Amino acid sequence: MAMMDLRDFRFLEAVAETGSVTRAAGRLGCVQSNVTTRLRKLEDRLGQKLVERIDGRMVPTAAGALALDYGARIVRLSEEAEKRLRSAAEAFPPLRLGTMETTAAVRLPPLLKAARAKLPDLRLSITTGTSGELVGALGRGDIDLAFVAEEAAEARFASVPLFEEELVEVLPMGGAAEAAAVVFRAGCCYRARFVEAFGDLPLLELGTLDGIMGCVAAGLGRTLLPAAAVERWRRAGEVETRSLPAGRGLVRTLALFRPASPSRRSIDALIGLAGA
Repeated sequence: MAMMDLRDFRFLEAVAETGSVTRAAGRLGCVQSNVTTRLRKLEDRLGQKLVERIDGRMVPTAAGALALDYGARIVRLSEEAEKRLRSAAEAFPPLRLGTMETTAAVRLPPLLKAARAKLPDLRLSITTGTSGELVGALGRGDIDLAFVAEEAAEARFASVPLFEEELVEVLPMGGAAEAAAVVFRAGCCYRARFVEAFGDLPLLELGTLDGIMGCVAAGLGRTLLPAAAVERWRRAGEVETRSLPAGRGLVRTLALFRPASPSRRSIDALIGLAGA
């Protein structure tokens, strides 16, 4: 079924306000037959009479009054949407950010605080996922900007280095853990680093940093994560950490984005804050 056109409401409104098809046509700058035809089609579509002649004047019926009320609200909403979108285009386009769970936990809060203070007009939505998932989402156009591990970068995207992390082995206090790797789901670059460092152990996969750390603290296995991301649990005495051999624990977090992204102005502004 065809949807009602905003112009239908304009025609109905003109007839209701002028009380005449002829005067409505004059206001709208069209011939009388256009007004009559459009009203008739709208009435046929809705299945009821919208205007009637009373004492020589065209007035809206109860259904017509209801249609006019909805029409006025739709017109206002349309005008508001256009105004908001034009305003966003003049300032900062909306930005969809995808980030690794560990980056969201440690690096994102101060960045968001700075963005709120210095980019108050920026409309930002955030999702989390593994580096592999985020690169896929960026390629599909589901997000505009991705914070991922360097290993996940692809040449088709522009990239800017953001943070350098030190990966550490994380174990329960005392070091006694089951022979298992407690890791994020497939697509996590830290998971791949764990396999390189410690071999292919049975996997316990979880979707959140809190879940992984809880399982490690309970002795269900060990993991490999940025030291900054696990500092809270280490300070609380729930886990202990061990450094990797020199040079093997460093990993960079990159900002990835499509060079021609419509949100490029917002991307550059947020990256600039991250590097400040």
